[in-house]
Amino acid sequence: MQSFLHGALLHDSGYFHVWISAVEGAAFFGCSEDKAYFMTLIQDNLSPRKKLDDHSVRLKGYSSEIDLLAYSLTTNGAHLLVHTTRKTAIEDFGQALLFAYQTYLQEQLSVDQLPFDTIFIFDKLAGRHEALNVSREIHLLHDDWRGDRYSSIGFYLDDRRGDWMRPYRLTSLFEAKPKLYVRFIKSQPIERDRVFEYIET
Repeated sequence: MQSFLHGALLHDSGYFHVWISAVEGAAFFGCSEDKAYFMTLIQDNLSPRKKLDDHSVRLKGYSSEIDLLAYSLTTNGAHLLVHTTRKTAIEDFGQALLFAYQTYLQEQLSVDQLPFDTIFIFDKLAGRHEALNVSREIHLLHDDWRGDRYSSIGFYLDDRRGDWMRPYRLTSLFEAKPKLYVRFIKSQPIERDRVFEYIET
């Protein structure tokens, strides 16, 4: 397992683009069940409510430090757009996700180690307007960007709800009106974000 921090981070709080994947183009998710499990990991780690029915799993939880603004799970990995009050919380969160996912895969495959190496990168964004542009890129990673279940687009367009997802920092920029966000998505060709420039998605 490898972890890399891209760029100089000058402040603890701010907007960050997070990318978790396998290296050398390997598939990070082998099937939809893998995606569903990883989505559950994200929800459990970011929900302010503790799990009451499973005492065997003790999750630290990052709901007080990390706001999840957008996400995309594709075969190649997971893109997350977050706001945090403590940049090291992102590192802790990423490692928690990777450790739990590694344990899950080892149980599924009956092997002692992952069949691929993993990489975890996060990049500081200039502010919420740049974060809004990254949200568009994240949502457009999906061929069916309007309806993919592993995209956060539903929280922007279809009134989806979840206490682990907090897009209000961005939706307030377009008055929380879905038509305005769709217009924003379709308004212009996407300029590649600096993280997207060197990560193959």
